[in-house]
Amino acid sequence: MAYGTNSLSSSGGSGQAALERFTAMMIERMRQMKETGWKKGWIGGESGYAGLPQNVGGRNYSGSNSFFLQLHTAAMGYQLPVYLTFKQAHNLKAHVLKGEKAFPVVYWDMLVKDRDGRRVSSDEYRAMTKEERQGLEAIPFVKSFPVYNVAQTNLAEMQPERMQKLLDRFKVPELRDTEGMYAHAALDRMVQTQQWLCPIQADKRVDGAFYSPSQDRIVVPMKAQFNIGSSPEETYRGGMEYYSTMLHEMTHSTGAENVLDRFKPTTFGSPEYAREELVAELGSALVAQRYGMTKHIKEDSCAYLKGWLDELKESPQFIKTTLLDVKRATSMITQKVDKIAQELEQNVGE
Repeated sequence: MAYGTNSLSSSGGSGQAALERFTAMMIERMRQMKETGWKKGWIGGESGYAGLPQNVGGRNYSGSNSFFLQLHTAAMGYQLPVYLTFKQAHNLKAHVLKGEKAFPVVYWDMLVKDRDGRRVSSDEYRAMTKEERQGLEAIPFVKSFPVYNVAQTNLAEMQPERMQKLLDRFKVPELRDTEGMYAHAALDRMVQTQQWLCPIQADKRVDGAFYSPSQDRIVVPMKAQFNIGSSPEETYRGGMEYYSTMLHEMTHSTGAENVLDRFKPTTFGSPEYAREELVAELGSALVAQRYGMTKHIKEDSCAYLKGWLDELKESPQFIKTTLLDVKRATSMITQKVDKIAQELEQNVGE
């Protein structure tokens, strides 16, 4: 029997409420980060388990759902980013624990009508050619449905083997280099063999990291420059800062004209410039979390916080359009890094 609070319907109204909740979460997270002097990561990553949020069947959530489920997982202290619905819990002979509250997952749908006002299904509309869509009225809207983290259920009791497999899948091994810093073999190989969209310079001592659109290249300080910790734990996290800094600039580089064409004519400090910084911050945070790293806000980005907060408060559309760009950028990065990781595993097995 299910006990949780299933307070979300699948109406457009609940979808808008979910987006408003997402905006509130974003504002609260930024406030927390500011209060801790930017020492708190965007998402978390301290539990020893990491990866993209997925449902209990193994399908990854995407876009804004992925980001906010990660925020929610960290905020609530859940061990795993694995979620399920009432029905999925029931199908696994488990149930949601009494008093547990759902979290919204959103998706876009559309109301389509022909010239006579008759309803056309969204599936039919998507299958139509551009010519066939002429004269049809399509109104997009957002829906939501409730999900629960596996920790909010008795799944561990009812399905111990399944839960152990999930724990094994999301467990992050401690990978240290010879200096004791966090190491990521696939990112190292990518830099060594220059397999990214543009050249990445990471072998010279420089003062800061940047992506140059005019030269289409990335410059990152040497990894040793991030080894400034006074304890083994701080040294280890220094390695994470090196890679997450690289991921920030890699996210920027996906906006190039011949790639995602995201850059618009702008000036330093403008709203457009600030928005691109937010895309890079969130993109690198998501990818870092996927690989078990904690991503702290880049020092240069701190000055944009007020502008981001103002935009979020004034325009809910800001978060939707920004996260769409984040989704496109992170997809490019993870596809490349995962491909290199698979090649490395194959070479070890041969």
